Amino acid sequence: MSANVKRARRGWKVPVSKMAQNTFNPIRSIVESMKITPHPDKPMISLSIGDPTTFGNLPISEICEKAVIESVKKRTFNGYAPSVGYEFARQAVAEYVSTPTSRVEAKDIILVSGCSGALDLCISCLAEPGQNILIPRPGFSLYKTLAESLGIHVRHYDLLPEKSWEVDLEHLESLIDDDTAAVVVCNPSNPCGSVYSKEHLLQIIDTVGRNRVPIIADEIYEHF
Repeated sequence: MSANVKRARRGWKVPVSKMAQNTFNPIRSIVESMKITPHPDKPMISLSIGDPTTFGNLPISEICEKAVIESVKKRTFNGYAPSVGYEFARQAVAEYVSTPTSRVEAKDIILVSGCSGALDLCISCLAEPGQNILIPRPGFSLYKTLAESLGIHVRHYDLLPEKSWEVDLEHLESLIDDDTAAVVVCNPSNPCGSVYSKEHLLQIIDTVGRNRVPIIADEIYEHF
């Protein structure tokens, strides 16, 4: 048979990609499979998601609300935005996160669709399939979900409950090898709720920095 002749396909066969097969979110799997009828005489307290705004708490400020409404009414930003975000918005973020000793510019900022999108972007940009990233244990399950879907191995470093869930620095460093692409640090911690001291954060930076490994800093609960 000629190499240029295509073999006819017999029937439909649409295989699932390896990425899809490797994608599994344990939290979503548990929550979405729950079939529980709440007690009729007691209000249900949901502990399945770390987002108090879901239940009407911590509403956005009136200033922010009005700004969004006015922007929608003006229809100025209805088209496609730059893939990294509008420069004036990136500049505002840069000014907000800058400190007297560490200045950040708009070119250093990329705007994304939520923290999950940011984590996905960071992991996929820093790590290749077959490499590994280090994530906290206990920790947010999405780190593992995103990494393993891309063929990136996950290693868990321990947090110490007797030290308010600080990082076990010795254990962390023992897991780093030539294939370690990044270390994820979550502060304030999800799910532990701990907030690291400046001293401990500097210890983490020193430990990871001397091994020349970048840190993915998940600080989504900074203002809580």
